[in-house]
Amino acid sequence: MNKQSEIENDVQLIYMIKAGDKSAFGKLYYLHQSRVRAIVGRYVQDREETEDLMQVVFMKVFQSLRQFRGESTFTTWLTRIAINVGRSHLRSRLSRKNGMETVAQHMPEPITLTTPEDSIIQKERHQLLAQGLRTLPQTQQRAMWLRYIKELSYREIVWEMRAPLGTVKIWLYRGRHQLKRALKKQEVGGWAG
Repeated sequence: MNKQSEIENDVQLIYMIKAGDKSAFGKLYYLHQSRVRAIVGRYVQDREETEDLMQVVFMKVFQSLRQFRGESTFTTWLTRIAINVGRSHLRSRLSRKNGMETVAQHMPEPITLTTPEDSIIQKERHQLLAQGLRTLPQTQQRAMWLRYIKELSYREIVWEMRAPLGTVKIWLYRGRHQLKRALKKQEVGGWAG
């Protein structure tokens, strides 16, 4: 199926759903499930979580389909919802845990960029962390960078920053807590095509 016929098929299914045809949503789900699975799968570690997030995405689609205005293609709108659900899930996991260790553990594996969706996901993932880190004072930013990005030991950070061990530990502790708060504050805005 070429791109134009996919778009036309989506438009027809959306029209049928809005008219009350319940089986049309199942067809829409079937057509787009692999795309949604690929997107949300980058935000979680296991298959069950991926399936759960897929359900959340399609539930949001179902609940807000009547507000879909068609200003973008359905695929673009669906992709945006899937990314927002993935980001929200990641943010909520990070807020329940403490520290940058969690960021490293739960970030999706690096991906080879092959689709526009992949580019969006990777860009937003980096923006999310960069925005959080920028909220920190410079000493905390640097300590966090050395510890969690460059993976230096406490002793190496002490030497690099020319600061006592206790001070470095305080910077890291405060940095983790401020980053956690900053990530929690960042809202995932609703997106209606």
